[in-house]
Amino acid sequence: MNAFDLWLPIVVAGMGGFFASFLAWAILPHHKPDWRRPPEEDALLAQIRAAGTSPGQYLFPFSVQHELKDPDVRARWRRGPHGTLVVWPGPPNMGRNLALTVASFLACAFLMAYVLAATIPAGASFGKVFQVAATIGVMAHVFGAIPGGVWFGKPLRAMATDLADGVLYGLVQGLAFAVLWPELHVTG
Repeated sequence: MNAFDLWLPIVVAGMGGFFASFLAWAILPHHKPDWRRPPEEDALLAQIRAAGTSPGQYLFPFSVQHELKDPDVRARWRRGPHGTLVVWPGPPNMGRNLALTVASFLACAFLMAYVLAATIPAGASFGKVFQVAATIGVMAHVFGAIPGGVWFGKPLRAMATDLADGVLYGLVQGLAFAVLWPELHVTG
């Protein structure tokens, strides 16, 4: 058996993860407090526009390693504030972003299938397939985001809700593989 033999579980797991993500972000209320309006939003937006800030990812105060020896740079770091800013090229393209989200869940499901096909035989029990598939899914959706949250100052509450979502996505994808795992066919 190879990953391509698992095309149906891949599609169902990918779409199941996508719909769980949609549920978490569009329907359930737990992410609403993750984002706040900045104080003096209009003034901040005017300053960003006036500065000619192009789309990209910014760190402030900015410095490279060798500049940290400069007393003025160290003083800027001590004064703060500290943070990151991401400027988009325009409003989000919902169709493109939804398609890329589906693609990412399908890619995760394909890699799950690759590992499962290499380690779990056809005819394995529901429990065994679920155990391994859900573990792979949770690892994929939970642990990849932690370093970014740590290094770029994501609030603990927002990280916790993302981690809870990741567990949900992994369990949904694991369930899809367990339910659709191929039976063992013995030919005589």
